[in-house]
Amino acid sequence: MNVSFDVPAGFTSIPPGMTPEESAAYADARAAGSKEQPETPEADALERTHVVSQVLSRAGALYAGAAFGLIDEDLSAATLLVTAQRFPYGLDAVVAAEGTMQALVAERGPDWTGEVRQLPCGQPAAIVVGGRLYELPDVQPAVPFAELQAFIPVPEHPSLPEQAMLVVSFSTPAARHWERYMPTVTHLLRTINFAPGDPSSNR
Repeated sequence: MNVSFDVPAGFTSIPPGMTPEESAAYADARAAGSKEQPETPEADALERTHVVSQVLSRAGALYAGAAFGLIDEDLSAATLLVTAQRFPYGLDAVVAAEGTMQALVAERGPDWTGEVRQLPCGQPAAIVVGGRLYELPDVQPAVPFAELQAFIPVPEHPSLPEQAMLVVSFSTPAARHWERYMPTVTHLLRTINFAPGDPSSNR
């Protein structure tokens, strides 16, 4: 099963599952595109790039990207992650989406809200929105960020040995810019398309 979607403009991606050679080529390309024109990336930076890429691959990532820049002359940042995960959602995708939404909202507390929307691809999406805290040991204060997650049951197909769920996760520490980011996230969700074929690719 193939899944495709429009990658948002303004986000820089790190491809999942890169080999060491691909990681080096990726880092070189990023360095060549930098305004500061840095020297050849150091070995530890290359290793970190490769490790992150492999972790993303093991997590089922189809796309991982980040955006950094100014919005109305105000510094802003956001991350976007699309993953495919094996998930036995049962006989009815709509019921699965509704149950997923209700369970997540109940688990995450009163600051979270959710709804189920039918996407143009024909699949339902359980969409939950709320706030989290990013915490590191011995680092204070914790960083609050706003998050949207969409859970979309992948259509069953003979090419898939098990049922699966597509998960789109968007987060930003700049909650004040939430409405500026939402058209981009909404567009990604509306362009998701599932088609028979080899395992997932994105455009």
